[in-house]
Amino acid sequence: MATPAYPIPAKPDTNTLTLTVRLQDVYGKQTVYPVCHVAKTFAALTGTKTLTDEAIKHIKTLGYTIVPEQRTL
Repeated sequence: MATPAYPIPAKPDTNTLTLTVRLQDVYGKQTVYPVCHVAKTFAALTGTKTLTDEAIKHIKTLGYTIVPEQRTL
């Protein structure tokens, strides 16, 4: 069987790694609070109640996607 001359698109990844967080302004600074269990675990590992910019950078290198919590009225 010949290989195609164009790349075959990859199947959508159904096992995406996502973290749900809540964004909140505290004294004019945006703070990221963990919402889901995995996000809370990362915060506990870093020894903080919030996720810092540095922690988020490292979490993203592990393949996680940060998703803001959807607020309902």
